[in-house]
Amino acid sequence: MITGMEDDKVLAGLIRDYPDALSDRKRLQALLLDFFPQDRRKRNLLLIAFDDGIVGELRELTQIDKMTLHRFIKSIEQGYDIRTKSAEAAVTAWAKAMGLSADEKDGQKEEAVFTGESKSAAEKEWVPCESDNLYEFEETARGLRILKFADFDEPVVVIPNIIEGKKVIAVGNYAFKGCVGIGKIIVSDGIEMLGNGAFLNCRGLKEIVLPESLRGIGSTDATGCPKILGSEIKYEGAFEYSGLEEITVPEGVKYIGENSFAGCGQLKRVRLPQNLKEIKENTFRWCKSLREVVLPKKLDAIRISAFEGCDNLQAVDIPEGVMTIEEGAFAGCKSLESIYIPDSVIEIGGGKGSGFLKTFGERKERHADFTIRCNIGSYAMQYARAQQIKCAQA
Repeated sequence: MITGMEDDKVLAGLIRDYPDALSDRKRLQALLLDFFPQDRRKRNLLLIAFDDGIVGELRELTQIDKMTLHRFIKSIEQGYDIRTKSAEAAVTAWAKAMGLSADEKDGQKEEAVFTGESKSAAEKEWVPCESDNLYEFEETARGLRILKFADFDEPVVVIPNIIEGKKVIAVGNYAFKGCVGIGKIIVSDGIEMLGNGAFLNCRGLKEIVLPESLRGIGSTDATGCPKILGSEIKYEGAFEYSGLEEITVPEGVKYIGENSFAGCGQLKRVRLPQNLKEIKENTFRWCKSLREVVLPKKLDAIRISAFEGCDNLQAVDIPEGVMTIEEGAFAGCKSLESIYIPDSVIEIGGGKGSGFLKTFGERKERHADFTIRCNIGSYAMQYARAQQIKCAQA
């Protein structure tokens, strides 16, 4: 543990002493926990910069201009609903740790970008959509964030991307919480973020249409989230305990927060974006009707209790590249007959849980024919033998 030093100096020491960590996410995560043990939010922000590919790009640079720095900050801000100052702090810390500083020569050209006077060529056009429904909202540097749906429930609600002539960029924390009478929601194109608990307890919500502009579901911003157990923060899922029956998450989504679909008892099918890196803690916990989920190709971790209690899940194929399947990830999946675990998996049952919940539950909770499919000599095979679980050739 290192104290009394600026973040960039700590990271510079990490890079110097553990250069392999910048190519090994699990190693980097462990080191950040050692260096910043009391600051979960800082660890998350620094790791987000790594997951977003920013750290990799920084390693290839000899200097950084303001436009590139701005692009990195906006990527984190828009993709993960992180406040500008926090995103800037994470990117700047990594850049300084690598000896990079902004090139002042680009200051004049950058002025227009920061003030919004020029439009990025990559920015996708969207069709303006206003609404007669009532909303409470707040203005941010980038646009409006809806704070509360203040109208009566309707069978179908279209969330607008324009309110009073200004662009809506986010649906904030708990904005539709408890709107049990809404059956379908259409999120207009141009909206980029859905906050924690945005549709919590919307038990009548059977269908939601998400736009290609969406970048994140849930966030690591603790604002508005109840604190429990001292410094621990409970992030309530965007769709937790809603009535969703199926969902397709757009490919542009980089982050799906913990508990996002927990308790969605009617959810049967899920399509996730292929670039998603993690299935967060409790993401699909108690989704008792879930039968079909195709895991992303870029996935590298399945966190604590991610699929716990998914009674109807029958078969799962873990994609090559996943390294970690944490404690309780598939506990209570009584219908799960087989799971394929690739050679890339080097840890089963880790994480920061209680230590009492087995990854695939107790023997009496498992399907009678539950089988781990894997390759000879793999870690998965060793695990199966140690846990007395039947294993078979993949």
